[in-house]
Amino acid sequence: MSMPLSILEIVQACNCVASVESLLQSEDYYRFEIGGKLVGLVSADDITTLQIACSKSELPVFEFDTQAKAFTFSQWCGDRQSRSDAVAVLLSQMRTTGAWASLAKWRNELYPVYGESDDNEGIAVMIERAASYNFGIRTFGVHVNGITKSESGEVKMWVARRAMTKQTWPGYLDQIVAGGIGNGMGVWESVIKECAEEGGIPENIAQTATQGGMIQYFTRSELGLQPETEFVFDLVLPEGFVPHPTDGEVDEFYLWTLDEVVEKLCLDLFKPNCAVCIVDFLIRHGRLTPENEPDYIEIVENIHCPLPFPAPKYPLKR
Repeated sequence: MSMPLSILEIVQACNCVASVESLLQSEDYYRFEIGGKLVGLVSADDITTLQIACSKSELPVFEFDTQAKAFTFSQWCGDRQSRSDAVAVLLSQMRTTGAWASLAKWRNELYPVYGESDDNEGIAVMIERAASYNFGIRTFGVHVNGITKSESGEVKMWVARRAMTKQTWPGYLDQIVAGGIGNGMGVWESVIKECAEEGGIPENIAQTATQGGMIQYFTRSELGLQPETEFVFDLVLPEGFVPHPTDGEVDEFYLWTLDEVVEKLCLDLFKPNCAVCIVDFLIRHGRLTPENEPDYIEIVENIHCPLPFPAPKYPLKR
């Protein structure tokens, strides 16, 4: 069995991109810009594939500047709707030809790319979720820590095991409820939706969740880059309530003490961003402190990574 990981190693495994500046200075990445704003970073290999796909159209979706190592939408894609329609057709064609491996995991879910001042919601384009890694766009999600509190004050946490049929990280441990914010939904809408779908948690209980701030990290995988912001919530569940999966994304739930959760955390059994969410919980609730963790400052810096990409102005309405 491998040695347990330190908390710093756990968060660095997720926040694993050294800096945006290093990527921009590299020959391996192109700037994805809309209206002069940096909205994503794309590998040179993916750019080559994108250029080939665009060259097959009489009206290319993107314009590429190889000298500046940047690309943007062609002039005919001048607003949110035209960009979204054009990129949807292009990605559908690329999916058919198997141009990007990520498109084999097509989700039929659209992620917003922000940075458009002329749009009421600030959205510049909507892009299929499966392609978000390739475009290196900033994504957003919600994570809910489902906990119980005994009369003596002991806190336990509900932990989900991701279904083996999940397209990403099958079989890994997860929050009781978590999900990306897509299709134009708001933060609270996403919390209520994910609570119902993933944990069978009724709305009247989900509405009692308290907002715990957010975590940010810049990670990468074999599919590409993912700068991500996660809104974090704590939900105290009633005694006797047992979550149950309703959408096939969870195989089972466990109710563990925080010591048991930390043990599984250090054995690298959690999906990386879910591990970061738990570290954030331990910090906010005084379990991880400067007195008991020598890497405390570096840990906090790694779970609140600044991201130089446009973000929405979210109203946290219930």
